Amino acid sequence: MRRLLAGRALSLLSACCAVSACGWLLAAEPTKAAPMIAAPTDAAPSIQEVADADGQIIAIEARSLPADGLMRLNQRPDSQAALARVLNVTVDDPAASQTAMAGSYTVRPGVLRFTPRYAFRAGQGYRVVLHWSELGPGAASDVIDRFRAPAQAGAPPAEVTAIFPSAASLPENQLRFYLHFSAPMARGAAYDHVRLLDRRGRPVDLPFLELGEELWDPRQQRLTLLIDPGRIKRGVQPRESVGPVLRSGEQYTLVVQASWLDAQNRPLRQALAKHFRVGPPIASAIDPAQWQLRVPAGGSRDPLAIDFLWPLDHALLQRMLAVRSAAGTPIEGEVRVSHEERRWELRPALPWPLGKFEVVVDRALEDLAGNRIGRPFEVDQVGPITQQIQTGVVRLEFEIRAPR
Repeated sequence: MRRLLAGRALSLLSACCAVSACGWLLAAEPTKAAPMIAAPTDAAPSIQEVADADGQIIAIEARSLPADGLMRLNQRPDSQAALARVLNVTVDDPAASQTAMAGSYTVRPGVLRFTPRYAFRAGQGYRVVLHWSELGPGAASDVIDRFRAPAQAGAPPAEVTAIFPSAASLPENQLRFYLHFSAPMARGAAYDHVRLLDRRGRPVDLPFLELGEELWDPRQQRLTLLIDPGRIKRGVQPRESVGPVLRSGEQYTLVVQASWLDAQNRPLRQALAKHFRVGPPIASAIDPAQWQLRVPAGGSRDPLAIDFLWPLDHALLQRMLAVRSAAGTPIEGEVRVSHEERRWELRPALPWPLGKFEVVVDRALEDLAGNRIGRPFEVDQVGPITQQIQTGVVRLEFEIRAPR
């Protein structure tokens, strides 16, 4: 039953394009690695772990490979898939899936580097295989290596630092939660350690869309939990047969259990619970024309503030709004989301100059229920869909004037 509902919900999610993939994943951030030593061209092929300045393994390299074979693969249109057949990494556990870890490949003369999408888990063993035969004829035997990711000495166990949305009242069609942690977490056990309880303390049955690939950011410090969209949308089978996850007028508690292990294989410092009540659903599309801009005076470093009619998605607000001058120059500064995600602020790095500016808003911005700019989440799937999905940006103009 669980897999059936999840499959239907996932299909619905894809068809509606209601959840922005941009909100799930963030671009990988560069990691400062220890200096690399050039591989000797006459040495036997080898596998090496690459560590950063703190001794944490951040990548795997196969060295002393034939440079011409590597470059040939790297120039193919499917270069990443081709290089993945040369070097792959799996969890070294017979009980675990032997699917190769996701990540990216880079090439330099004689060296192939694999950087995992998610950090190696401390204390976990890994198996690395260099398939020499993929590089061309006259190949040697496969090279196999095993390593264990070290624990980070002296670091405190992880704890939950925030749960978003932060409001105490959420709409009935609430779509997602974000869990923020102080340190990287272990992957693969999220749905075993998060509970949604009703007002009587009873678990809500299968509230989340349980994806095989959990929705972590690259640092493994932010997890996206999706309410099963098949139980949000009216007129679809999961909601009709099982009912909605959240009901207006009811109270719930989202519990993060302390038994959840962080990336160092230690339980969380403590459990955390978020209590909230549920109100009516939000069925309207986002309309930026209804936002209120609070414009600072010229020469100050006061923030530009935008107040929304209702809370918007916390993660998307961090990167789907930008401020530019009339000439198109980005205004750099510190972004802050507050007032239970009803306000966005930009405090500039330099004092505001006088002149005209614009707020550039990506149309993929969503509210708590998955409604977008110009497009509500609830689109009629039975009758014809007359409203086109709009892409691009919305621009809100304002002017910075001298103080009175």
